[in-house]
Amino acid sequence: MSLGDSWNYIGEGNAHIVIELLNTNYVLRLRKENGERFGLDSMQKSVDFVNLVMIPLLFSGKINVNQIVEIPPEQLRELTNKLCNLRPEHRKCKSIINNYAIKSTNLTMVTLNTSKNYCIEIKPKEGYITASFKKISMCYYCLKQYLKCEQGEIDNVSKYCPLDLFSADKTRMRSALLNLIDNPQNNFKLFLNGNVIYSEQSMRTDFDDILRDMVLFNNSLELFLNFIIEILLGNQYSSNIVVNESDKLVMADHQMKHCVESNNMVPSSILHKLLQLQKLSENKDIYVNTENNDYDYVESILKNLELNAMDLSIEEDKEKFLSLCEPEHLAMISAVAKDCSIMISFTPDYDSNFPYIEIRGRKISYRLSVTDLEPKSTKTLLKRKDTETKLLNIYKKSLESK
Repeated sequence: MSLGDSWNYIGEGNAHIVIELLNTNYVLRLRKENGERFGLDSMQKSVDFVNLVMIPLLFSGKINVNQIVEIPPEQLRELTNKLCNLRPEHRKCKSIINNYAIKSTNLTMVTLNTSKNYCIEIKPKEGYITASFKKISMCYYCLKQYLKCEQGEIDNVSKYCPLDLFSADKTRMRSALLNLIDNPQNNFKLFLNGNVIYSEQSMRTDFDDILRDMVLFNNSLELFLNFIIEILLGNQYSSNIVVNESDKLVMADHQMKHCVESNNMVPSSILHKLLQLQKLSENKDIYVNTENNDYDYVESILKNLELNAMDLSIEEDKEKFLSLCEPEHLAMISAVAKDCSIMISFTPDYDSNFPYIEIRGRKISYRLSVTDLEPKSTKTLLKRKDTETKLLNIYKKSLESK
């Protein structure tokens, strides 16, 4: 495909760089290489994993699917050079970009037929306490904050706890969201027309200015938080949701000493579905065969689907698939669910093609989606075990020093 200058850098994670294709409703997810080359066959399996496994497990109904495009060598060199000036320094350790990219819907936009498209990106992380940490009542995210601080990856520990967000308790959820806004790290971003306008690089006062400019919330933080909460807890495609301000913005008093599990979510809500996938790895004996290719499991999962003629958008097939999956395969699906991002894009202009939420008598069209669903390396499971050991050691040291 031809790129030229008709693109805009959005951001990147550990595996992909995301660029917006200007004047279209699409983005390109550019795969970063780190020694091992990812060929077309592997890329196709990765896309099939997202389209046929992860998306149907999280959503029912018709969802836009991803496709593979090839970038010509000359354009790839030019693109790589231009990206060099836009990428964060700590991400440049992976400088080689695959010539095959994934073209997908621009989830930061609702529609091009409006002057303003806002988007909230939340990377919720792990919404329960894993078996290794049950005795100390701490979640993986909160413990890892101290490891990141010790290693100099972050300046200060976040007060955000994923268990607050997954609790379905609106007071706790408001606290979780406010803590994400106060200290976004890589877990909270705001976009306007595809461009990042609030992230970990921003000042807290920047958010106040943005909220003031979003006239649909009438400069009300309570209304903004309640808007997010209603979408996260509601049916994925429901309209006629009416959002009101809280009588008073009551915040949960979250102490970092303990994380509290509690949830009473609607089964059709995105948070409930995400949490169920995250828990697939619990209470299972998982053996990682280090002799196999890191992504062999993807082909095994796809063959399982094909041989049993399963469509995971059908509930019966979904249950059958999960019962037939090997523990390692369930663990890899779980690993993806623990590191994905929820995207809530919305526009003040009503569009009948999308569900809407009503604020002060005004219909706000929105789209709820999930991204970063590509398969992970099986090394993720080995790294996780090693990290859990480090986290427990840090926790013990902190107790001894008191």
